Amino acid sequence: MPTSAHRKPRIICAVVIAHVPENSSGNTWAFLNWAIGLRESGCDVWLVEHLDRKALKASPDGADAVSLNEGLWHRIVEELGFAGRATLFLDDQADTAEDFTRWAAEADALINLSGQFKLHHRVAHVPRRAYVDLDPAFTQLWAATLDVDMNFAGHTDFFTVGTRLAAADLPATGRTWRPTLTPVSLANWTRVDDAPLPVDPAGCWTTVTHWHGYKTMTWQGRLYGDKRESLVGVRELPRQGARLLVATDMQPDWTDYQEFSAAGWRFINAAKITADARVYRQFLAASVGEFSVAKQGYVLSRCGWFSDRSACYLALGRPVVLEETGWSELLPNGDGLRAWTTVDEAAEALKDFERDLPRHRAAARRIAEEFLDARKVTTTFLARLDIHPGE
Repeated sequence: MPTSAHRKPRIICAVVIAHVPENSSGNTWAFLNWAIGLRESGCDVWLVEHLDRKALKASPDGADAVSLNEGLWHRIVEELGFAGRATLFLDDQADTAEDFTRWAAEADALINLSGQFKLHHRVAHVPRRAYVDLDPAFTQLWAATLDVDMNFAGHTDFFTVGTRLAAADLPATGRTWRPTLTPVSLANWTRVDDAPLPVDPAGCWTTVTHWHGYKTMTWQGRLYGDKRESLVGVRELPRQGARLLVATDMQPDWTDYQEFSAAGWRFINAAKITADARVYRQFLAASVGEFSVAKQGYVLSRCGWFSDRSACYLALGRPVVLEETGWSELLPNGDGLRAWTTVDEAAEALKDFERDLPRHRAAARRIAEEFLDARKVTTTFLARLDIHPGE
């Protein structure tokens, strides 16, 4: 519904920050780019998260009464300017619960990222309650093949970063999924902190990834796999001249580590990159650009998923060579950003970009500004909920 002219639209943004209190810079920014974009678009934004108290992690030294989860939450809230506009519910309790309830009484929308906020009685009165699917294909497969409760109930609208999910061959969920682009806050992904790095990525194409993340699953006789299944297909890429450095959780005693290293890949423990957001951003910025695969399930379904991390590389003016999932139907596929489907295509794209890095770096930044600017993405998103900041 249109908001009244005398106040900003009130948006509850449900995030996943405290859930992952360690080595979580990539995960955290996947959600913060949305929250900051909503604020930049002219909304009054309140961050919320729900965490089971039994999931809290104690501080390593045991001396601090505040858990690692709460510590990260409070630090992010202060650093990003959400003080007085944030509530972390432990079970169903929070110090700011009453403040949230009073403010949320006039909220215009809930934006439930990944559908992780489950305290429906806290938001049931909100007129528009949007579920935003950040794991297209897997969200639908988990619901249909593993009978997982994905928390669809209680929402009025359903969105997905799978930009062609409607055309993908996936099980029905009984919901209509509307596409949205992945946002990046240009203000936060333009500046670079002079943070010391544990490894120098200069001259390398990099990425940051779990080696194993999701459990693979089969649907209609086809295997919907994870990153590892996609990576195996490009194991020989360094033999075509690609200089690759991957921050990952893979361990040196794993067979994959040894085989990929023998093929010319370099690895660093991801925890050394993701423990500090400044180091994470500096690592991306000091790279030539990003080379990355997509989860096999994204590729097989052609759901149109595009990486939130790739959006950050682009905003920093670093070109991206990303496996095709159908995302090229909506985003540019050429200078600064290139889709690939075979190892030969990937190798040629990397070589092509390196022939004129200044041109491709400028193009990368333009793509971020034109298509992925968080203010633009969230303004378009809100308009589809009939919410129009600034009017």
